[in-house]
Amino acid sequence: MKLKLAFCSGIRQFHENRLRDRDWSRRFPGSAWVTSLYERQESLGIEVASGDLALAKVKSGEWRAADVHVLQELDARHGRELCRCGAEAAVLLAFESPLVAYRSIDRLKRHCAPFRFGVGPVVPMPNRDRRPLTRWLPLRFPCFWKDEVESPAPWDERRHAVLVAANKYWRERTWNRKRLGGHGNLARMLRHGVRKALSPTFQALRGFQLHDRRLELLECLAQRQEIDVFGRGWENLGNLPSRWEEKLRRVSGAFRGPCDDKRETMRRYRFGIAYENTACPGLVTEKIVDCFVAGIVPVYLGAPDIPEFVPADSFLDATRYASPADLADRMRSMRAVEPMPMIAAGGGYLKSPAGAKHGFEGFADWIVGLIREIA
Repeated sequence: MKLKLAFCSGIRQFHENRLRDRDWSRRFPGSAWVTSLYERQESLGIEVASGDLALAKVKSGEWRAADVHVLQELDARHGRELCRCGAEAAVLLAFESPLVAYRSIDRLKRHCAPFRFGVGPVVPMPNRDRRPLTRWLPLRFPCFWKDEVESPAPWDERRHAVLVAANKYWRERTWNRKRLGGHGNLARMLRHGVRKALSPTFQALRGFQLHDRRLELLECLAQRQEIDVFGRGWENLGNLPSRWEEKLRRVSGAFRGPCDDKRETMRRYRFGIAYENTACPGLVTEKIVDCFVAGIVPVYLGAPDIPEFVPADSFLDATRYASPADLADRMRSMRAVEPMPMIAAGGGYLKSPAGAKHGFEGFADWIVGLIREIA
């Protein structure tokens, strides 16, 4: 009998089996591993349904709840309902920074069954039914198809540094009434403020945010005209604290707007700014792996245990430099004889068993392997 997998997400755009479509999954970084599951159902010996459709199949009697293995993103509602119906709480997926997904993590501790496996930064889980506590595994963030890895471009033909990221900040700005533009925005700001003040997850992690560190390096490189920034929202800096809004307006020439193809854009540069949103052990997202795939040198800041995930000689470690200026000087001084071995180390990592899990196909295979351990 084929394994029945229910991929449960709180993102509405993932419901109704929409991730069957590659063009659709391209809109959502990290989601195409589910597309790979859909595409290879026969060869993998599985049946896949989004959580909403799996729940409907269980309620109609088409699927027996006990045969369903739940793959759940954080506290997704359909996964919780399936588990209450008797489905197997198989794999809990924590892809998002805990500082951003603080409400979901708070709710996990209160409402979710203990999963057999967890993938991502460790999230404490209840042990209500005396089953073994969740076994947590490091997240290898899936972010590329195997055929997307190309040979690096010649070093001398590249521009200096690039940051591809939307303009986001870890907390709301303390806006004045004119900027708020209405009572609705004021109510929203107050609501978010109260939630964060009451959230044990947010309060525990707020001191580990790295948005300011990223903006410090961005400003330094932009003053030297050594960085191009691509992404949505940089045309409006009003979401940032006033000090950052003022500083970045002075270097606005670095902002290039959105890009159509992230990797193709990155390939034209020597260095990629790969700063995580949070310095959380075990939280290594697509940022550094995107640099490996594009064949450029990652400038990394984030997980303190990053050498346990990728080769230590494959990136520039921002923690080794006393200031953004020192780091920028190091980047400027590098010639091709130094970075090319680093780029080769990153490419070699992608071909390793651990690195292959960052591929959509490899990550999907790994998840199916975990399910087979349970089944």
